[in-house]
Amino acid sequence: MREQLKNLTESDYWVYGISEGDFDHAVDLVKAMIDARTEQYEREAKQIREENPEDAEDILDDVGYYRYTDNQYLWQFCLWRLQGLIEAVIAHQLIQVKTSKKLFGLKAKLEVLMKAGYSISSDEIDELILWADLRNALSHAPPEQYRPAPIREEDIIEYQKFVKSLFCRWQNQKPKRSKA
Repeated sequence: MREQLKNLTESDYWVYGISEGDFDHAVDLVKAMIDARTEQYEREAKQIREENPEDAEDILDDVGYYRYTDNQYLWQFCLWRLQGLIEAVIAHQLIQVKTSKKLFGLKAKLEVLMKAGYSISSDEIDELILWADLRNALSHAPPEQYRPAPIREEDIIEYQKFVKSLFCRWQNQKPKRSKA
């Protein structure tokens, strides 16, 4: 491993910390990649239909399937990013934890967050845990190459709206710093 990567932490790359725009960027990035892949597919499909009209649909069925599975992986990566963002906000921007005591797991972070006075309902906790469990399952036992998890764009948009709403609420509940 390169020296620059050893012991890398957020203090090495954050300037301002996570912002509301980071939640949008994760989704926008994946959408742009999928749009570019769709445009590329449509160009290739047109060419295949022109050059091989009899077999075009059989050829394109396979190409389309692999494009679809790859897109599901892109949404899976987006879930991973969104989950990391919300956990980073909690652990590094909202609660103060002594460096000698690390918080392991989302539940522990949420307990400290609530003790610090931030609001979150039990339903919201349950929802966060469900998404974290999904992310963990996909991270620690990744799907096979051609059988990704059935994550769709609408699933990720739902999650993005959820974590972004929590982020915004918690930013409004953050203690105001004095201008001294």
